This record gives sequence, structure tokens and C-alpha cells, in this order.
Amino acid sequence: MNNKKYSKITVLFILAIVLNIRDVQAAEPIDLKLALRPNQKYEMRLTSKTNSSQTEQGQVSKSVDEEIVEAVFHVEDVNAQGDVLMTVTFEKLQIKKKSPMSTIEFDSTKPDTGPSNQINSVYSALVGQSFKIKVASNGNILELLSIDDMVLKMAEKVIAAEDEKMDKRAIQKLNQKYGTREKRKEKLKKVIEMFFFGEEKIRSMMRAFIQVLPSGPVKIGDSWDGEIDIEDLQGSEINLKNILKNYEKDKAIIDSVYERSLDNKPIKHKTNPEMIFTKIDYSGTAQIDRSSGWIIRKEVKASLSAEFRHQGITTPISVNIVKTIEPAESIPSP
Repeated sequence: MNNKKYSKITVLFILAIVLNIRDVQAAEPIDLKLALRPNQKYEMRLTSKTNSSQTEQGQVSKSVDEEIVEAVFHVEDVNAQGDVLMTVTFEKLQIKKKSPMSTIEFDSTKPDTGPSNQINSVYSALVGQSFKIKVASNGNILELLSIDDMVLKMAEKVIAAEDEKMDKRAIQKLNQKYGTREKRKEKLKKVIEMFFFGEEKIRSMMRAFIQVLPSGPVKIGDSWDGEIDIEDLQGSEINLKNILKNYEKDKAIIDSVYERSLDNKPIKHKTNPEMIFTKIDYSGTAQIDRSSGWIIRKEVKASLSAEFRHQGITTPISVNIVKTIEPAESIPSP
């Protein structure tokens, strides 16, 4: 009888110790920062799916965009302040866009299916291209470097692919249409920047790959500002709220949230002033490696409500986005 009594006391004693350790851990602040070393490499994959719908004159049209991007981050240098300079190289790309008007598919992992049009040739031209990014130790993006050169190289690849399919006379005629071959390339570069891979697209992509971390020690429940990783909202002064949810010996869990009705102060689309965002819901959870500050895995869900206002007609638009960021292995088809 006494043995059972002592056994119960022992269990309660151990439980009290465990709970006390957990309470101490919750009160213990931790440092989370990018602590990378030169020549380190991270191969990462971003998978995103966007479902959009708009209602016009009672008719609902829907579209689906699926995208898988695989990129290698190579650490070039880390300065005394902890700022990290990396070269980012796009290794693989899969695109599937379906709308009532058309379907576009591209898969860089299938070399036997070459570009059949200029859209696919632009996607093909991205693969193998590189640029540089400078990031602070708290994950803030300080600078995107050589984006201009990268897009110019893409334009050159697209034009070279076009020229291979034409005779010299047709090439000369096409160049004359733009003035010179260089002007033709500059025109295509602007198209790529506007509709495919401009700086805002690249920045939102990098924002998804690199988590914003606190500037100093934080405890469980502490929060700090972050930057939203949605292309259409880049530069819109929307600050996410990042919260340290939990941590273990090797990793930390960070929640990112933003929920706001924008009825009183709607946000205009940066490149299309006729589109107004009226509501944004965003939630994400990231697992961070505590030793390096790098993402182990991140999942994001966002829903946007918007209105397209043109010549007195308002078209409601809804957008739902799901993203996953993780180390790259084999890439499944979208």
C-alpha cells in the first residue's frame, strides 16, 4: 500500500519538475538570426497555388495558377554586421495556368518538350539564371543585385531561340521593326519585367524563402514585424505580425498573421490603380533552424478580396493562395 502511495508521489514530483522546466523555457529568451557561413548552399523549393474568381455581369470566371520554383542559395560573404551576400540560381521551374481563355503549361524537368511559344521560351530562359541578394542578420532584404542583368540575359536567350527558327531575311526584318536587335532585346526585357519576372516578383519570391527574424532576444509569445510575401502587395506597407509560438533545442516555430478589413483605407494594386484590395487574411507557420536561422519548412495561406473598378463598373475579385517552402528534393508535377 505504501509502495503505491510513494509511486504516486514520485509521479507527481516528476510531473511538477517537467511543468516547471516548461515554464522556465517559456520565460527564457532566445536569439534567432541568420548565422550563415561562406560557401554554404541551400537548395530550396517554393510551391504555390492560386485560385482566383471574378464576377462580371452575373457571370463567374475562375482561374488556377500553379507554380513550383527550385533555387540554390549560395552564401558568398558575411560581413562584420552579419549581413549575408548570396547568389541565387534558378534550377527548375514548373508552371501551370488555367483560365477560361487558355491553358499554359511549362516543365523545365522535361527537356524533350522544348518551348513552343514565346511564353514558354521566357520560362525556359529563367532556368540557370542567377542574381545576388543581400540580407540582414534579421532576415530583412537589404538589396537585390544584378536583376537587370539577369532579365537582359533572359531576353537574349529568348531572341536567340526565335532567331534559330527564322532565316536571315526574316531576322533582319524583325530587327528593323524595332530599330535594331538591341532595341528588340530591350523591348522584350521590359515585357519580361512587367508580366513575368520583374523585381517585385523576385522580391516576393525571396521573401517567401527567407523568414524575417526578431532584431533581439524573444520569449514565447513575443512578436515583431514582418514583410508580406505576396507579389501584388509588395510595397503596400503591410506589416505582418510574427510571433514566436514555441521552440525546441534545434528549431523554433514562428507564426505569421495579418487580418484586416480595408474598407476604410483600401490598398491600390501597385501597377494597376484600377484594382483595389478591400480585405486581406494571411496566416503562416515557419519552422526555423535555430543554429542558422534558415527555414526548415514554411506553410502560408492567404485570401484577398479586391475590386476592379473601370469606367464606373466594379468587378469583385477573390484570390486564395497556398504556399509551401521546403528543402528541394524531387519535384512533383503540379
